[in-house]
Amino acid sequence: MPPHTTKPSCPIIRQDSGHRGDSSQYRGSVFECDILIIGAGAAGLAAAAAVQDQGRRVILVEKEDYVGGTTFRSGGCMWMPNNFRMQELGIEDSKEQAERYIAAVGKATSPGLDEDIVLRDLQNRRLKAFLTQGPEMAKYFRNQGFRWMAAPSKFPDYHPHMEGAVAYGRTLDPEVFDAASLEGWVRYLQVQENVPVISRFEDLCVLTRRPFSTGCATKTVAPPQDMERPMSMGQSLIAQLLKICKEHSNVTIWTRCELQELLVSDLDGRVIGAKVLCGRSEKPVHIHASLGVVLTTGGFSQNQKMRDTYLGIGSTDGRASKISTMAGWSLAAPGDIGIALQVSQRLHADSAQLDQVWGIPTMINPGTGKVTEAMFAISKPFSFVVDGYGRRFFSESQPYGAAVRSMYERAKKGSRTAEFWLIFDDKYMQAYPIGGLQSPWLIDQAVEKGLLVRSDTVDGLSKQILVPNQSLQATLSEWNEMCDGGRDKHFHRGEDRYQQFIGDPDVTPNPCMGPVKESPFYAIKIFPGDAGTRGGPLTDEFARVLRKNGDVIHGLFAGGNASAALLESQGAGTTLAPAMTEGFIAVTYMLSLASAASSS
Repeated sequence: MPPHTTKPSCPIIRQDSGHRGDSSQYRGSVFECDILIIGAGAAGLAAAAAVQDQGRRVILVEKEDYVGGTTFRSGGCMWMPNNFRMQELGIEDSKEQAERYIAAVGKATSPGLDEDIVLRDLQNRRLKAFLTQGPEMAKYFRNQGFRWMAAPSKFPDYHPHMEGAVAYGRTLDPEVFDAASLEGWVRYLQVQENVPVISRFEDLCVLTRRPFSTGCATKTVAPPQDMERPMSMGQSLIAQLLKICKEHSNVTIWTRCELQELLVSDLDGRVIGAKVLCGRSEKPVHIHASLGVVLTTGGFSQNQKMRDTYLGIGSTDGRASKISTMAGWSLAAPGDIGIALQVSQRLHADSAQLDQVWGIPTMINPGTGKVTEAMFAISKPFSFVVDGYGRRFFSESQPYGAAVRSMYERAKKGSRTAEFWLIFDDKYMQAYPIGGLQSPWLIDQAVEKGLLVRSDTVDGLSKQILVPNQSLQATLSEWNEMCDGGRDKHFHRGEDRYQQFIGDPDVTPNPCMGPVKESPFYAIKIFPGDAGTRGGPLTDEFARVLRKNGDVIHGLFAGGNASAALLESQGAGTTLAPAMTEGFIAVTYMLSLASAASSS
């Protein structure tokens, strides 16, 4: 909501600004600021927090009740090659090594991008900006009080066999943060009381193992005693950026305000602001931004109509095929409805990668009934994934983006192959209680609700999930035979550093393979889900939005999932690192132009 003032200007933020009351009094009002940011996820908050100049006024608009977006519910880690922590600890890396690795992964996962010479040149310029400005962004926020964990993440690069990969160190995790230090600004966060704190993303891998597994007992999942409102992972990242904005005292946050359209100058076509609809008001508020507008509203994962248009499985001409990808499979925040793409297209902005997602296998959590990630569940031994014909078709422990691409490819063969099931046995259930089902009555309850399928026999299980029994029996028999030798002769499951990392080190000889033979047997449906879409307006190395003819739309910037993606899934945090860097770059560029203009 806009702050309670009738002055047509952007006031300097006070501790009581950013109310969520009735905004009807602002009908027809005009507000002014230097920088307008639409969307308060990681990219938007990073952009706002990068404006250190107290004389520069920033309005940060958020459609939802709270800030954070999809980042708030994420692991919160950032994949940043050659970062300050690696340098401090003597972990070898360089910009050139990272470039080789990023190029190798891109060529393997998106070969079409490399064939477009113009787009390839643009991406190369963006990449150089990211690898140069990204580490500077991380240092800047550290100097502003942002705290990263002292020990680097042990997550290896996701494609360890490719040139330029490193064993660990490129992923940074935010420290556990006490949101109580935000004081009144804590109202911008959706705080959950008395919940366990998982300190970092990789701990999710460990916490899905049996309680007596290696290293599991050393992981802290209780709130730190000296913190009133501890937050970790994505929640910590958002809260820490929010605190920097608070301390800068020049950022005004409006929640429950939705972008309607961009304002364009009649003189030169420059974007000069936006119209937003706030609260229950029927008339939009005009916000004029003297330096520019930054779109950081995320992608379109929760817009089913746009998914049908761009993400239909088997689509070859940009239109949806018979098999649609569903918004209900996505982990993205509810506000991920594609507004940045829509408003930029009205200005004839170019776009790319609209048919791609940040893939991650998902499932309906049998404990809560809500969609959740399934990447760790399908990677554990004593289980495997089959299609509707009861056949395996990929390495279940491969990087989650690659896993979803494999599921998409399988689904193109027909509706029967577009159904996926995780098959596991009682040993799996006892070792890795899926959905937190740690007692028999919780398991019974999940089965009764239809969230989990159970049978004493494989034949009975196949009948319940409508998979051919003979085929499932054959798959299970071959799987169990391969487990004896610890080698997946078809898909090489568990044969590289990444796959071994997310397996179970107590299982030998292959931490990702274990036989499925202890009754009862279970099945749960797996979806080719996502954490957001990758497509959006094309931007250059300064995060400026480009028209289809290559011209810059002056005054308009975009970052994060509101723009076409820069990276693939090279490692843990390849969504957030570019998002924060792009927000940082956009604001830095605007301020540098303003500084140059004032001194000339």
